Amino acid sequence: MPYFIVIVGPAGSGKSYLTAALSEWMEDQQLSVAKINLDPAAEWLPYSPDIDVREYVDARKVMKEYNLGPNGALIVSVDMLVNYSDNIREEVESIKPNYIIIDSPGQLELFAFRSSGPAVLDTIIGNDKSVTFFLVDASFTTTPSTYASMLMLSASVYMRLKKPQLLVLTKADMVPRTHIDRLVSWSEDMFEFQQALISEAQQDMHVSMLAQNLAEMLSNLGLTWSPIVTSSRTGEGLENLYAEAQRILSGGEDFLTEEPSGRL
Repeated sequence: MPYFIVIVGPAGSGKSYLTAALSEWMEDQQLSVAKINLDPAAEWLPYSPDIDVREYVDARKVMKEYNLGPNGALIVSVDMLVNYSDNIREEVESIKPNYIIIDSPGQLELFAFRSSGPAVLDTIIGNDKSVTFFLVDASFTTTPSTYASMLMLSASVYMRLKKPQLLVLTKADMVPRTHIDRLVSWSEDMFEFQQALISEAQQDMHVSMLAQNLAEMLSNLGLTWSPIVTSSRTGEGLENLYAEAQRILSGGEDFLTEEPSGRL
């Protein structure tokens, strides 16, 4: 059976670039990889998708046909994908890859928080094993509160998609290393993160109480885990990312070293 890697994250977090970089790295390791573009509004991709939803639903055509704006067309397009998710699954089975990387739509909220998004994923993945990469743009998380917001958003996505999830810091090459180290430290030390949030509140009692409760909640939910630091441009962290995915998908064993499944 194939393994699915679902890449999600806010717009601009680097989903398509990570899809390109990770698939290229895996192919260099002689692994069989298929890439699915699940964004019906994608104008350009840094990789050639093996399966492209735009062949079934194109947001621009939907916008013209139904006289909709860009956001309305994307909502309708994502909803329409439900009608073609069986076709996409059939394409996966015809290709028979060991790994499938799913590049999700750019607008996270329209995909993860509408019923159609999780339904499409469930049909495509079926009973096969999967892991979700939740991407956080390292250059965006400049303050404790923005980082906390991303952690809460990742929790919401985890609750919606109901799949094992890894936190991935992207664009590490675009920020000072001290910034990356600080984000990792916040993830590993709840007290330090809590103090950073309270300090940012600047003596506002209500905000300080919210910050303290927020840090404790994130820690209790297990959401202050150490993120995997990556750069799609330099290739940093791709090996670690693959290793963590393997730990979840197959207990750390490479697909090609497992018992034959009849698909190889």
